[in-house]
Amino acid sequence: MSLDVEQSAPLRRRLATPVDTDALATGSRSGIHAPPAGLPPRHPLQILKRTAIIGGTLFALYDFQVFQNILHNPKVSHEWFKCGLAASIAIMGLKGYVELYEGKKKKKKVEYENFKSATHWTIFLIMLSWISFHMALSPVYGFFKSLVIMIGFGYGVLIQAALMIPVW
Repeated sequence: MSLDVEQSAPLRRRLATPVDTDALATGSRSGIHAPPAGLPPRHPLQILKRTAIIGGTLFALYDFQVFQNILHNPKVSHEWFKCGLAASIAIMGLKGYVELYEGKKKKKKVEYENFKSATHWTIFLIMLSWISFHMALSPVYGFFKSLVIMIGFGYGVLIQAALMIPVW
């Protein structure tokens, strides 16, 4: 009497994705199909989505009166805010150098292995800017609301604008 493997282990998980037998026969490492790609980055619906996210975030920041408080509230620490702006400008300069000069002009592949120090500097500058903006805005908004403002601005404006503007 032979033991059926499927009956002996009924809770064992099976592969959810189909296996590509042609790739296995040719010696490919993964015989699993890649998921189908979504819309291309420059598709009008992608641009509309990113524009809506940016617009909604800017309206929420306007509704929180962030811009007015940054300019006119004496509780905002403008020294910390200037430090955060300087770190943000340094991030954009580093991004421009790596992607435009090294990537496009020198034809170097932009990946972690080629730009380890630039990646670490970018992480340091992001942390510096987040701490600086938090120190500047927390006297007015408190811990949680200033954290929400920074996440909203970082994801809703900066990342969406960086994804919407291509690097040619």
